[in-house]
Amino acid sequence: MIVPYTNDIEKYLEYEEIKESHLDELALLYVETFNAAPWNDEWTFETARKRLQWMIQTEVSFGLCVYLDGKMCGAVLGATEQFYDGLMFEVKEYWVKNEMRGKGIGSKLFAEMEQRLRERGVKNMILITARGDATEHFYHKQGMVTDPDMVFMTKRIGD
Repeated sequence: MIVPYTNDIEKYLEYEEIKESHLDELALLYVETFNAAPWNDEWTFETARKRLQWMIQTEVSFGLCVYLDGKMCGAVLGATEQFYDGLMFEVKEYWVKNEMRGKGIGSKLFAEMEQRLRERGVKNMILITARGDATEHFYHKQGMVTDPDMVFMTKRIGD
């Protein structure tokens, strides 16, 4: 069945908690998504699979994948860690299939993840994203704020 993209798309979405059995499908979707605009990365199936496998295999890993019409169309993956005031979840990866963006799937996936984290006792969700591009705007629409007191810093030390 081909599902129409309507405001009630939510009733056609199915969620599964990420397990190692999802790994190949996740890696394929990851490569397809992040090698396209706006990221234009250069992932291979092998490097994406290794990255995701390392994340999935950690004891504190948690993630969801979302299906529409039986096909995986997005995922969110991260890890829970203890902070002084309770559990905090760091989103490490979040993506929706390129041709599915803008249809509300990412927002529905975010809401589902937030609910499941709340049920697990998580108090805060954090993530790192590029400042000023469409991803920062997406997260603002989900109720996240850009922290004025924190900064992400990096230094390239090789090649």
